[in-house]
Amino acid sequence: MTVRGKISLLYLVTYGTVVISLGLTVFFVLRNLEFRRIDNLLLSFHNDIVNTYKFAGQENRLLSLAGNEDFGFAIYIEDEPVASFRAEPELFKEVAGIGTKGDHRYRATVELIEGAEERFVTFYNLEKSEEYLKFVLAVVVFSSLSILLAVSLIGTIFTRKLIRPFEEAGNQMELISRTGLKDARIVLRKSGDEVSKLESEINKALSRIEQLINDAKQFSSRIAHELRTPLAVMKTNLQLSLTGSSSEESMREALRETLEEVEKLIRLSEEYLLLSRSETSVPIEKREIDLSRLVLETTEKIMILHPDKEIEIQILPEIMISASGYMIEHVVMNLLDNACKYSTDDSVEIRLTREEEFSLLSVSNKGKAVDFMSLDESVKEVQGQGYGLGLRVVLSILRAHNLRLDYEHEEGVNRFMIEFPCETNSQ
Repeated sequence: MTVRGKISLLYLVTYGTVVISLGLTVFFVLRNLEFRRIDNLLLSFHNDIVNTYKFAGQENRLLSLAGNEDFGFAIYIEDEPVASFRAEPELFKEVAGIGTKGDHRYRATVELIEGAEERFVTFYNLEKSEEYLKFVLAVVVFSSLSILLAVSLIGTIFTRKLIRPFEEAGNQMELISRTGLKDARIVLRKSGDEVSKLESEINKALSRIEQLINDAKQFSSRIAHELRTPLAVMKTNLQLSLTGSSSEESMREALRETLEEVEKLIRLSEEYLLLSRSETSVPIEKREIDLSRLVLETTEKIMILHPDKEIEIQILPEIMISASGYMIEHVVMNLLDNACKYSTDDSVEIRLTREEEFSLLSVSNKGKAVDFMSLDESVKEVQGQGYGLGLRVVLSILRAHNLRLDYEHEEGVNRFMIEFPCETNSQ
């Protein structure tokens, strides 16, 4: 059964129970009122019969009796009928009190008339009342069914309007699954805040899924591009080595170049692994680290990798932050490595200072300006200039730490800056 059918059935059961209960209550109230009216009429008629029979003369007793066609009576002395009117004497011979027998409502009393006990039984014919009550019951049943039908129709219309946004969402999602996700979004009729929120959240999820798919495609393309050159170099060197005509010096040079390409592949795989970790929704495990010491140790590693570069260091000691140590180390390593590679005068400057509200890490070098208008655009631009995957990893790590990479170019100097908030510092 569909949700719409279940809701309609719920309406029908709920309101049906109420309507039927109300209808039966009305019927029984009217029935009781009708029997109460009959009992009152019967009491009055009974008293008139007894008084007429008791006080009228012997010769006039039966002449002054009422003649309403709905009423009748019977009089018994020692269970023997002595008078009756519209009654079969045997029918009421043994009745007593007030009750119903067959199609008659009766009232029976014993009266003392001229020293003898006589039993008076008066009755009311219920045929007209039963017809009236049957008519009332038919009206109640018809009204109940009409109300239930109206409730069912109204409930169906209301349920259809209520469920329609969800059906539209399902149909549009099914269409999107068949035609593709590119720029596809759902549009629902605005029938309440809840529907608007549903539309917004579904579209956010679609945007996120589309972004993930695009990222996966870009990653695949980027991996293929990044792997092509190292693998091609390694293949060429190995082919030259297998010819057997190369000198020992050439063999050593080929092995050295192959080793460099292997190191590039290892570094590339580490960067992709780091990028995947930083871009997941899993919270990063942060610890208190000495940023001053981390920057200094990382700079020493860079000096080993680039011994021909002049690196100026200005690091304020004992600046503590809460972060992932190996991720922040990768950020510093990447910024310094790029600064050394693309410096036009073979000099790099790294500073770590403390301001009033934050600690500032900056890496500077002389060189051409980088187009750094936005994070996404900057990644594409700097990759075109040779920065590779590293800057994307840096941006992703900083984003995961709620940090930002700022850039400026003044008088031929590139400067990359990161501000670490004061609340993460241990002064």
